[in-house]
Amino acid sequence: MTGRSDLERPGQTHWDFEHRPRRLRIAVIALAILIILAHVVWAVVLVRDDTGVTIGLADQLAFVAIGLIFAGVLLTLLRIRVRVGEQGVEVRGPLRSRLWDWHDVVGITFPRSSMWPRLELPAYEHVGVWAILTVDGQDAVDAMGTMRETVRRYKPSAADPETVADR
Repeated sequence: MTGRSDLERPGQTHWDFEHRPRRLRIAVIALAILIILAHVVWAVVLVRDDTGVTIGLADQLAFVAIGLIFAGVLLTLLRIRVRVGEQGVEVRGPLRSRLWDWHDVVGITFPRSSMWPRLELPAYEHVGVWAILTVDGQDAVDAMGTMRETVRRYKPSAADPETVADR
């Protein structure tokens, strides 16, 4: 079982299915803006003479810089996506991207108790597909259906959740 980085497969850009989470993207952007605004407000409000603490320009800039760093780390969640194509299944998380060839893919399942589906791998291993989240409602249902159809084209046994569950 080998997951490969995007960098190991240059030139292969055609994907039959690609999906990113909708509500997560909106929430992350809104929260990043809120974090930056809060740090800017703190930088301005804390410069008062009646607090007993001296806060200078360097301190104010540090407040804003820390807010930008927190927002930047949070924005890495915007990278989350899943792609399916002839090459296999690519799952990208906040920090890294992995591509599994079709011979490594056992199936795609969506356990009832889970917030996202799983890419089932050999030896009963699995990888969470964070790009399809239950909080997206009908969009997640449609994405899962389209993903199963696409998987069925390349590896029919992997698209059937009953077959995968009985492995």
